[in-house]
Amino acid sequence: MQFKKRHFGGMIAFVVVVGLIAATVVIHHGFSARMQPSAMEAIIARTMRALAVPAKAKSMTNPLPPSNENIQAGLAHFADHCATCHANNGSGDTDFGKGLYPKPPDMRTGHTQAMSDGAIYYTIQNGIRLTGMPAFGEDPRDDDEGTWQLVHFIRHLPKLSAEEEVQMKKLNPRSPNEMGEEQSEEDFLNGKKPDPNQKTQIHKH
Repeated sequence: MQFKKRHFGGMIAFVVVVGLIAATVVIHHGFSARMQPSAMEAIIARTMRALAVPAKAKSMTNPLPPSNENIQAGLAHFADHCATCHANNGSGDTDFGKGLYPKPPDMRTGHTQAMSDGAIYYTIQNGIRLTGMPAFGEDPRDDDEGTWQLVHFIRHLPKLSAEEEVQMKKLNPRSPNEMGEEQSEEDFLNGKKPDPNQKTQIHKH
């Protein structure tokens, strides 16, 4: 009981410190998502991420073998669903990623790679509040094969090859304009004349 009281007291103290730091940041710099998080904010974000994962989830192990088939399935899933924010190589260096606060972590480094398989799985399935990480899946469960394949691919990120990055680029989501441009290039290479009645829309941001 005494241990629980100390633990609860420590949690309250942590929340108070977080609140004071957040208030200081807002007073001096505003609350822009463009700002680069300080070292203290990064520590707080990682601590909150760790606290967001239940102990039971952290102890889960990946039921799938780290076969090439599972890694490739995770690669395709990551390229289609995750790379917009996390980048194909897991660096987080994307237009969307740079606009988030806190920024997506470099998933190739120790902070992500040190997480247990269960913690990574739980984070993908349930997301993390007050960050840009959404919860994937309408009915999160412990036996989702696609998510476990993603866990294997995240483990593979530090060893990602240039050939795999090229493969992933072909699997990334594309806008209608990008698909139209690719089709035009393919038609040109195949000797097909462009349709003069077809207009290419250009969106400016």
